[in-house]
Amino acid sequence: MGEKWKDRKIWLAAAVLGLAVTLFLTGINTVRLKRENREMQERLDREIQQGIAEEVFRLHVIANSDKDMDQELKLQVKNKIVEYLQKILKPDADLEETKEAVLTHLQEIEEEAEKTVEEAGFDYEVRAAVENTYFPDKTYGDCTFPAGEYEALNVRIGEAQGHNWWCVLYPSLCFIDDTYGIVTEEKKEDLKSVLTEEEFEQILKNPQEKPKVKIGFRWF
Repeated sequence: MGEKWKDRKIWLAAAVLGLAVTLFLTGINTVRLKRENREMQERLDREIQQGIAEEVFRLHVIANSDKDMDQELKLQVKNKIVEYLQKILKPDADLEETKEAVLTHLQEIEEEAEKTVEEAGFDYEVRAAVENTYFPDKTYGDCTFPAGEYEALNVRIGEAQGHNWWCVLYPSLCFIDDTYGIVTEEKKEDLKSVLTEEEFEQILKNPQEKPKVKIGFRWF
């Protein structure tokens, strides 16, 4: 009887130890899988953003400050620049033609903005430049562009410490009325034509909604 009980205790101890080891290894695998899942998701998000960035060209007008008068001035400058860009850009201009037109008329764009600032009674310096800039998630109408680096025409007013107004210059989302917070189906088709299906779907998602990478459990 004693020997049987001794054997049973040994067996129970081995079973408990085996279960503990299994749970420990499962915990390690779970942590590892979560980390791998997160890393793969981050890589996927980066690739999608970079793909979008390669096909769009943005316009940002940055206010001197967040004071009401500076924010109002920003919108006046924005209106003047958009109006001027409509004159120099061909309706069917592609991405490279859009960039070339902006670069060719960069001084004139700056001058139009400066004239608007002066007419409004301010003496702020205005600087216009085409450059790669990091931007957080930005929503235009019902389209959200993920955070990352984008090439953009940046127009800085004065100290450029205020909130900015922005739009997508190519495809031409700048030339629509976004009063009601939507992008027309026609303009969405323009976006869709230059993006992959995955990139286009990401733009239409809420910023909190991201495509999820699914990874199954594996044992080592």
